Amino acid sequence: MASADELTTGEWIRALLEPGQLLAAAMSNYVRVSFEAVFQRGQVLAPLFKTDKLRDESFARFWVKFTSNREQALKNSEPPTPNNNEPQSAPPRALMSSDLIPPILAKAFGIVLDVGPGTGTQMPLLLSPAIKAIYGAEPCVGLHKELRARAQAEGLSDKYHILPCSVVAADLVPELQKQDLMPVASQGIFDTIVCVRVLCSVPDMEKTVGELYGLLRPGGQLLITEHVVNPWRTAKGSVGARVMQGLYEMLGWRFFMGDCCMDRDTEAVLRKVAEKDGGWESVELDRYFGRTCMPYIAGTLVKKST
Repeated sequence: MASADELTTGEWIRALLEPGQLLAAAMSNYVRVSFEAVFQRGQVLAPLFKTDKLRDESFARFWVKFTSNREQALKNSEPPTPNNNEPQSAPPRALMSSDLIPPILAKAFGIVLDVGPGTGTQMPLLLSPAIKAIYGAEPCVGLHKELRARAQAEGLSDKYHILPCSVVAADLVPELQKQDLMPVASQGIFDTIVCVRVLCSVPDMEKTVGELYGLLRPGGQLLITEHVVNPWRTAKGSVGARVMQGLYEMLGWRFFMGDCCMDRDTEAVLRKVAEKDGGWESVELDRYFGRTCMPYIAGTLVKKST
């Protein structure tokens, strides 16, 4: 199969339709949970007055199933085969988004904040002895059982700490204080912050990224693997894919997919957040899957040491 930026026409069409399959599955879960609430639990008005609760429950079910199906692909993910004909600076080829994650998370060290870990699919990639402790901020309580079981299975019960909150400062800081982690002005807390498919769903990305930046210690690193808006105005983008992103948003992608947004320019926000300090020490971000509805950026941003 060709790389995601060299798709055949048939592969490109399938790539455009794949998010529709995910959306249909998420919708089905929501309908099922709503029926259970009304006809099994007797909560007749739940679809009207407990929408958020039903959304959380249905998305948790969907995400557990989805991540379990993708887990094997992540475990089998191998570093791309080097091509001696390509310059050393060329980004590695990848066939799916899970291929991007292992080489990025291999860089994690010190005290780590795992943003929105879900069921902990990437936890097997955080076993390095260079990591002292991991704090997983997961607001969806319905995923905590799976997350806790994964930590135990990976031998991280003593190292992985689940925080029942989002990474919005008002929610996160009190939970960090319970862990005896107190943010210190200009000093930060974390050596590594991991963001894997999460910045698409935070309520205010600019504010959240700014708060995460403040939690990084000088010299700390932000490890990123995020899907973004299609760069349709560039040679690497696709007008058709951008149109399909808009269509999926109109059909309820954000509602049924845990507030996920397809149209965020995450790279621009990440680069801008460090401008007050004269920029990042270094930025290594590559783009992938530019012709699809799920183009990705992946790489590392390092905060200035002083």
